[in-house]
Amino acid sequence: MVLSKSGGFLAVCALLFAVGTAATASAQAPAVTLASLAGAWEGVAQSPNGEVALQAEFKVQDGKLGGVIQSSLGVIPIVSASLAEDKLTMTIDFQGASGTLVGKVLAARIEGTWEVGGSNGTFALARAGAAGGGAASSDPISGAWAGEVQIAGQVMPFSMLLRLAGETVTGEVTSAVGAVPLSASSWKDGTLQLAFPYTSGEPVSMSARLENGKLVGAVDYNRGEATGTWSASRKQ
Repeated sequence: MVLSKSGGFLAVCALLFAVGTAATASAQAPAVTLASLAGAWEGVAQSPNGEVALQAEFKVQDGKLGGVIQSSLGVIPIVSASLAEDKLTMTIDFQGASGTLVGKVLAARIEGTWEVGGSNGTFALARAGAAGGGAASSDPISGAWAGEVQIAGQVMPFSMLLRLAGETVTGEVTSAVGAVPLSASSWKDGTLQLAFPYTSGEPVSMSARLENGKLVGAVDYNRGEATGTWSASRKQ
C-alpha cells in the first residue's frame, strides 16, 4: 500500500498524538501501592444473612499491610496482605476462622469478594472522610446508604450499596423482603436514577438529588400504581 505524502504525514501525526495521549494518561494515573492504601475505609459486605457494615483501618509497617476491620459482627484482624498491580488480597481472622478478601483497587474504592469457611459474598470499601462521607469528591454516590421509603401510607426502611463507574450505577437494595440488584441505574448532572424489580418482578424506580449530604427524592412502584418519597443517609 502506498501513502501520499500528505496522507503519510497525517498518519504519523495521528500516531504521535495517540502515543503522547497514552503516555500522558499513564503519567497521570497514580500507581497503586501498599502505602497508598493506608488510612480509614468504610463500606459493607453482602452475606447470606444480609449486609454487614465495615470500617477498616489499614496500616503499613516495614513494607507490610496490616490493621483491623471493624464490623457489625465484631473485630476482624488482617493477618497478611499482598498487592499485585491493582489486585489486593487480604487474609483475615474471622472469629477464629481463616478467610480472604480479594478486591480490585479503583481509585478511592476497593471492590471484590470475601470467603470464610465455605461462605462467600461481595464487599465494597470507600475512602472514609472524603467529600460526601466515604467517596471521592467526583464520586459522591459510591458506598453504603440507609434510609426509608414513604409510600401508600407506609414507612419502609431499606439499605443500599451503590457503585459508580462513569455515569453508570450498580449495586444492591436490601429491605425486609430481601436483596435485589440494581438495573439501568445512573448518576448524571447531579441526579440519581435507580431501578430494580420488587418481589414479584414489579418495576420500581427511584430518583433523587443530594441535599446536605442526604439523598432525597421520589419513588414509583409498578409504573404509577403507587408513588411516594424517600431519603437516605450514609451509613456510619
